[in-house]
Amino acid sequence: DEAPVPDDGIKPTFTERPVIRQTDDGGKITFECRCVGDPKPTIAWFHGKEQVNEGGRYHMSLENDQKLYHMARLEISKVITGDKGEYRAVAKNKHGEGVATINLNFEGSGKPKIPDGKSPRFPKKPTIRQDGDLLIMECVLEANPVPDIAWFQGERLITDSPRIKMSRKATSKDTYVLTLEITNPTQEDGGNYRCNAFNSYGESNANIALNFQGGDDANGFAPSFIEKPRIIPNEAGTLITMKCRCKAKPAPVVTWYRGTTVVKESEKIALKSSSTEEDIYELVLEIKDPSAPDGGTYRCHVKNEFGESNANLNLNIEAEPEPEGEGPTFIDKPRIVSENNGKLVIMDCKVKANPKPDILWTREGEVVKESAKCVMTMREKGDMYYIRLELVEPGLEDSGLYKCNIKNNLGELNANLTLNIEIIPVIKDKPKIIKIIKKRTVIIECVVVSKFEPKCTWFKETNEVRESDRHKVDIQQVKDGEFAVKLEISEITDSDK
Repeated sequence: DEAPVPDDGIKPTFTERPVIRQTDDGGKITFECRCVGDPKPTIAWFHGKEQVNEGGRYHMSLENDQKLYHMARLEISKVITGDKGEYRAVAKNKHGEGVATINLNFEGSGKPKIPDGKSPRFPKKPTIRQDGDLLIMECVLEANPVPDIAWFQGERLITDSPRIKMSRKATSKDTYVLTLEITNPTQEDGGNYRCNAFNSYGESNANIALNFQGGDDANGFAPSFIEKPRIIPNEAGTLITMKCRCKAKPAPVVTWYRGTTVVKESEKIALKSSSTEEDIYELVLEIKDPSAPDGGTYRCHVKNEFGESNANLNLNIEAEPEPEGEGPTFIDKPRIVSENNGKLVIMDCKVKANPKPDILWTREGEVVKESAKCVMTMREKGDMYYIRLELVEPGLEDSGLYKCNIKNNLGELNANLTLNIEIIPVIKDKPKIIKIIKKRTVIIECVVVSKFEPKCTWFKETNEVRESDRHKVDIQQVKDGEFAVKLEISEITDSDK
């Protein structure tokens, strides 16, 4: 398990003796074979020389057991004496094939003869963990009857001592946890370890590589965690602190991970490292205003020139229930309507929202206040709302960009409406002759009040005066909202009277 995986893959190999299981009534049996292979192999089953096909009394499966390992099974229902004989499981991939053989025999009663026990099998990868000054290696074992256990470091048989303790604990039927504990491990404890399990049905080995980078001497030593990591929330729930303590010489480089992602400092995250005593360090990760997305598996990785170590912490944060309802959405496009020949302007929109929204009207960024001239209403019908602003006798000063902000605790939106009000141009004074030039040229002028430059037409009696070589119209702005409109008549004659 500790060996690197070849880049080009692995030929299928059956790593353990096949197992036969049966139901209590003997009506169904299952063959199990465990193999290693990369890429995942295909499995074909044979009874004697005949291939067994899926369907009817036969069911075949291939499941991932752990990294690179696969469990092949053949189930036979309604077992008959004709099912006895040799069975083969053939595993193939592009690198080759492997074969496992199983013999099914029957007793005089006509029932399958299944061995009462099982050969030792390690179903999971061995683990190494550290608890303070104690290094613990653990293996999960399946076997029946109880096997003999032996631990080896390289080829040397390990025996109990004040520093080394071996134990076996039954966790369920035919399942055991095997433990090797080393107190205050040193450089000499590094190397390849092997746990050997043997009974009358077979044997199996679990291999563990224990690596130390550097020695525990006066020059320094690898980091190790001396306390169980802790997660500490404050009373208000606004801050979560993850805290680890390690010993190391020299001071370690600390990296925090969430899953496989490096945790970096931000406004939300604070990372701290401090020396509490000689060669002892306190490592802290703080999360402000934690929420459900901050949950997950965190890892504190410490490293110096002599080695490295990890501490894992699982942060579980329950998400707040999703609020019921919906944010505001428009049902109809916001609009501006003019009534009573422009004496009433209505701005309205229709929205859907739950819960009831708050409404705020602004004009050019200033809040609109209700008055006799400005009336704001909101009419409710179920989860529909009719929002309305009325301007009575609007004037030029009422023009501009109006914004209706519609908001509840699930969202908000804005209705933008631009109101343009034009005032009809007004002739301020009667036209008058302002200049008579000797060259028989007369200029007539009147002043017009208008926000925009007006379009002007001159009349003589009831006849429109059209621009020509003799008649010219000139419009000039004299100040904001006021224009001088001039008619220049040259070569004047009696007909111009």
